[in-house]
Amino acid sequence: VAPPPRRAFAMGPQHHRGARHGGALAAVASALLVAPAAVAEPRSDARLAVWPALTLTADPVNENFAGKNQAMNVWKGDAGQEYIVSLVHQHHDLRRRADDRQFAVVWQAQGEDRALREIQRVPMSCPDVELVVPPRGPFVYEARVDLSQYTLHPECACVPGKACPAGVNVIIGGIPKALRSPTISHFVSLQNEWEELIADPGVVGRLPANITASVAAAGAPPSNASLTAPTAKDLACPASRDDPLGTKDVTSAQLAERGIKLLGVAGKWCLVRRGGCSETAKVKLCEVSGAVGTIIVDHGGFADDQEIVIRYTRKSNESATKPVIFVSKAEGDELFSTPSVTVSVGPSVGGQPPPNFSPGSGIIVHVVSPLSTGVTEKKKSYPDLFGTAGWLEASRERNILYACLRSEVRIYDIGEPLKDIPLLGKIDIACSSTAMHDYHISEYRNEKGRFTTILVDPMDSGNLLYFYDTEDPRNPKLLFELHADWEADAKGLGHVRPGGPAGRYHFVTWHCSDLYCGDHRGDAVYILDSFEPQKPPQVVKLPMLSNGGFARDVSCGEGDGAVCLVTLTWDGVVAIDPGNTPNKFRVVASYTDHQFRDDVIPATRNHLKVYSGAQKVYASKTFERTWYVEQSDFNYRPVQIGDALHAFQLRELYRVRLLDYDSSVLVPGSVASKTFGEDAEDYDDEYDEDYDEDEDDGARGGVIASVLGFLGCTVA
Repeated sequence: VAPPPRRAFAMGPQHHRGARHGGALAAVASALLVAPAAVAEPRSDARLAVWPALTLTADPVNENFAGKNQAMNVWKGDAGQEYIVSLVHQHHDLRRRADDRQFAVVWQAQGEDRALREIQRVPMSCPDVELVVPPRGPFVYEARVDLSQYTLHPECACVPGKACPAGVNVIIGGIPKALRSPTISHFVSLQNEWEELIADPGVVGRLPANITASVAAAGAPPSNASLTAPTAKDLACPASRDDPLGTKDVTSAQLAERGIKLLGVAGKWCLVRRGGCSETAKVKLCEVSGAVGTIIVDHGGFADDQEIVIRYTRKSNESATKPVIFVSKAEGDELFSTPSVTVSVGPSVGGQPPPNFSPGSGIIVHVVSPLSTGVTEKKKSYPDLFGTAGWLEASRERNILYACLRSEVRIYDIGEPLKDIPLLGKIDIACSSTAMHDYHISEYRNEKGRFTTILVDPMDSGNLLYFYDTEDPRNPKLLFELHADWEADAKGLGHVRPGGPAGRYHFVTWHCSDLYCGDHRGDAVYILDSFEPQKPPQVVKLPMLSNGGFARDVSCGEGDGAVCLVTLTWDGVVAIDPGNTPNKFRVVASYTDHQFRDDVIPATRNHLKVYSGAQKVYASKTFERTWYVEQSDFNYRPVQIGDALHAFQLRELYRVRLLDYDSSVLVPGSVASKTFGEDAEDYDDEYDEDYDEDEDDGARGGVIASVLGFLGCTVA
């Protein structure tokens, strides 16, 4: 498929303040839709061409790229060939989780203008693993990762010898057994009022301590219930779904103020049936009545997997501290019909695992791609290296693998991974698996030629960059800490990616939009000089970003004349020249056409733009000024009914190429970068004069907080 240059266009200043701050939205408020910003820019020969390179299979296997961390990369082959290697998730029947699978898949680029061809597929050991695809082949590294109950497959975090997956044990008539449905078919998610998943401990798998108590079924309608409340006593509804007290937005304080309570459940499990009002209303009624937790019994109306969402309102200082359990009708009926039942949950209480499941630990090395010519062994396991990891990441400079193990970051030698993976050293620093960035380390040679490793905000709090001398990885030495407080003090730091001559510069994005961070809106790329990293960064403003958008990722080509591509999710892509040219640190071309803006986003949900359009980007290592861009398709309607798997589809890969760019000529209309702090106040005022921080009151978004494990992280 040849690129369609007529659909590409030239870059210009694109300073559309109205599109950025909702002036254009006001004109279509009645339709609640975001219209693409008009593009009026001077002509230039430089332009970005975009065309499809790959589409994963939809029905019946329903594939998606597993786009988190270092799960995709580009490998250079022989004779002008290159390979794209990625972790792919197969959902199969979207109504069930037990048939999910994951694979490491290899595609061959048969030419710079032709579609990719799949040549290899290697199965993973569990349907939600960490796969590291290094910058060079032929090895990929699989590990079990720290997972919480909010993910699709928390059982994949189970290691041998522990009670896992977390489950629900009951004693019925003196006979103990594990309930099947809470781990196989009936699930609970916790959300805040902005429809973001929250990591509170109120679900199985996150509880800090065991809880054992007897069960008390709702035996009478709640006292002081609303006149609209259903009369069925086992529904335990404070009001109907049409009454504010029976909706998902009801707060515990509202129920307590009205004196609505259930009798006989204090100190026990509160057993109720689904229906009549929201599940949130039932849970909060049980909690204000003194129950230790809530067990909701399904009505059995659907044969598919079921998931309920319990909402806790952060504006009312609510949090989920008491467990919520969701069980099938068959198991729930048994609980209702048995006079004496005891239920136990907690960190030492195991549950029934899904079919064909086995626990795992450490690292599995897989040999993939034609680059493995002459290698007879295709796989080797190292189960004793560690249990689970927060993340793994391979260096782009050396055969070194970094592993986050919560209280430390270990450094492994992967020079000969089929013989051994020896531990070289470690960095004593706490690290988190729930980061707002996919890349956690960056290595480069400093001005003295010594290897330096940047740890990117390892606890995802503080916006801190830690610079270590790792010339001898057996003895890493902290050089200094850099507080990247250019947009906020503690939250929002995104990717830190190398680029420019010999990788001298680091491009820093901000995963925090104007809807979440106020005056500082993720509308710029910050560029650090790695030889002088403590100097203020250069700031490249991105005025083509619309309300709710931010720079998602950056990837820079290699060699002289290389250019960097920045993805802007719903707003498309832009190219920045990092070289020693007249266009240094300027946007030289942009593409904000409808290929990235096809999705319809309600104006009241602008924060959802980050799930749509151009996501992560990977520079070609064979074809000049060419990149591969993950394209996400977003559908808001399934979100309204809690169907995340239909809402977010990450199954397309686009090829983007910069055409007719002469780096020796200044691009007309391009804007020079500024040093951070230089005229910053005046620069921001251009955006601030029409900005109303309350214009999108229902939207907190901008932070990557997906309801799909493969798209991102959970937010508090």
